[in-house]
Amino acid sequence: MTRLLTQRALRTIVAFLVLIESIFIADIFTSTLEQVLREGGRAIDLLTILLLKSPEIVDFALPLVLFLGLYLAITRARDANELVICAAAAEPWTRIPRLAMYFGGAGFALSFLFSGLITPMASYAERLSLYDMRARTLIAELSNPADVRRVREVNGRTFIASPSDDPDAQYGDLFVYRPGPDGSWIVAQATDWEIAGPDEARDYVVRLQEFREIRGRSGTAPTTGATAGVPGLDFARINVRSMEMAFSADDVIETVDESPRATERALFQTDGPLWGEPIPRSDGSLMTRPTRRFGEMLARAILCPVAAAMAVAAAAFSGTRRGRWLALPGGLLLVLAGDVGSRAILGDAVVLGYVRFWPAAIAIVAMGLAPALGYAWLRAEQIVVPARGRA
Repeated sequence: MTRLLTQRALRTIVAFLVLIESIFIADIFTSTLEQVLREGGRAIDLLTILLLKSPEIVDFALPLVLFLGLYLAITRARDANELVICAAAAEPWTRIPRLAMYFGGAGFALSFLFSGLITPMASYAERLSLYDMRARTLIAELSNPADVRRVREVNGRTFIASPSDDPDAQYGDLFVYRPGPDGSWIVAQATDWEIAGPDEARDYVVRLQEFREIRGRSGTAPTTGATAGVPGLDFARINVRSMEMAFSADDVIETVDESPRATERALFQTDGPLWGEPIPRSDGSLMTRPTRRFGEMLARAILCPVAAAMAVAAAAFSGTRRGRWLALPGGLLLVLAGDVGSRAILGDAVVLGYVRFWPAAIAIVAMGLAPALGYAWLRAEQIVVPARGRA
């Protein structure tokens, strides 16, 4: 009985999980494609971003697919008289709810694995991938202006890359202008140049030919003489035939904050959902408490064993006349309602401290498991024996 239901439930759970993931990817595909095209990305960038976004839906989908997989596995085995045969071979029906609890426990662990580790890491990697894509696009536009003069304003600098007039030169002219806060300015120009990189540290090397740099400062206009009222110029000029200089992506686009944000921190990481933010005590010392995000993560995790128990109860209810049509949609509605309600309750309770949080979590588990397993105990025969006319 256990092997029969396990194989059937696993196939159904995986199939529904892939289906929900496919729907989610299809829903975000258009907006993600627009974002990648706007940043000048390629097909591999689109696939990478979609892959990094895909874990977001897993912890939400797990209770639903557990309910569907176990419910369909039990009801199909019952309607095919397979459970009756197992019962005739002296296999107790209690193996069914026990198997459901095994699946629920596995779902609990997977939910925490995704919401507490995989999803935050994927969100962090997604943000850095978008930054690298912007940097690569900017460098590519400047390095390969084709027949168009490229002008980009980045962090107060004006970059102008022109196509080459010389067939022997790989690149054209590069012009950079940067004004200073005190009236100073820097103008740089190179007649032939190329960019190599990036390396593992996202650093580039630019090789410049016929490089010229002019640094100046607007002077004060004389009050007397032939040049009265005409501002003067104090400047220095640098001419170099060939040079190399290193720069990072942070030098040409907005600097990315590589420290994980609140939603990108793993469960047990410092300042993560479990340890939370520091709270001052009455004596002036600091204590930490979990964040609301931890309460919502735990709510979805404990919903997995509850959904597994509800699947057994729904299978028993489907053996009745009314339950034949109401068990599946009613069970799904209860799972969705439990997701919304438990996240709201535990999200608020965790802010109030452990004294109220853990009793609320235990109460939710008890209110979900006890009625479901109690009903399955009372209707054990309907779990195993198919309804009349359905065998």
